[in-house]
Amino acid sequence: MNFDFPGLNNLDFTPAGPPIDMLASLSAESAIINAIVQGSGGPDNAEWTDAGLRFVRHLLSISGSARRGVIPNFKNVEIVQEMARQFIRQCGGGTLAMQVLASIMQERAD
Repeated sequence: MNFDFPGLNNLDFTPAGPPIDMLASLSAESAIINAIVQGSGGPDNAEWTDAGLRFVRHLLSISGSARRGVIPNFKNVEIVQEMARQFIRQCGGGTLAMQVLASIMQERAD
């Protein structure tokens, strides 16, 4: 008697979804874009928050273009998205970028 499951040797173990590090980067990008919009008003000129402004100041302080006197246009969606991706690359990944974002945006009790 043959009790083997038919096709047992043909199992596919490739992941069905995107890798975990990609998911972390995507969620970090979304959170960073939200923080930039909170700090600059974004394309819709929304109200800005102190935490968002603190993060935008941090981005400008580490930006090479700002040191040369060129301020990014945070009203342009593509530029905001590129700044978020650049920040993730500088941090070394989505998880670290989220940790840095959280530490910058925390309310400081001085």
